Amino acid sequence: MDEAAALVLMLSVMAVLLVGVESQQRVCYSGPPPEPDSDNPDDWMKQVMPEIRKRCPGRRQPTPAAECSSPQPLGMVNGTIRDDRITASSSYSCCPASDGRLNNNNGWVAYTFEDANPWIEVDLVEPTVVTGVTTQGLYGYYVTAYKVAYKKQPSSEREHVTDGNGKVKVFVGNIDGNNPVTNLFDESVAATVVRIEPTDWQHEASLRLELLGCRRG
Repeated sequence: MDEAAALVLMLSVMAVLLVGVESQQRVCYSGPPPEPDSDNPDDWMKQVMPEIRKRCPGRRQPTPAAECSSPQPLGMVNGTIRDDRITASSSYSCCPASDGRLNNNNGWVAYTFEDANPWIEVDLVEPTVVTGVTTQGLYGYYVTAYKVAYKKQPSSEREHVTDGNGKVKVFVGNIDGNNPVTNLFDESVAATVVRIEPTDWQHEASLRLELLGCRRG
């Protein structure tokens, strides 16, 4: 199968997923992973951000506290977010939460045999405007749908990212273990902690991810 045919097939499958999960879902980017660049690991994300912003410019005006006109990767890929700031509900010994970074050679895999409600969480330390998520699976393991929860402050109760009607949003995830998929929120949130909660997956819940948004200050 040539590259063009493969792209058409991938987009067709994604369209089916969109109807099945949520008719208003906005998948902003789904494409091949980049060639690795050890000197500049998040360069690919910066390259695709203009396309992501074009496809998903936003439908609602964000609150002043969560304004971010030019989202950027928040540090999973380039290591700005330290390993000890990435935790999970469970994991196999081979695949800890700290490996759940977009385009990493390894990834996070939840121990779903005993963990029915897996999650992976990123501590951003300081209030940060978060506008979306890019997810990727690992080999034959991947998450096909997920929710996003967050805390405004470490002591706050968790809230979920919602759709335009105020309902908890279920995002379309991946269709394989390799190609990244980016989803932008209907409205940006100001958060110190972000948790990805898989709701459906293939074989095991497995993620490599990057958060998108704007650091304050």
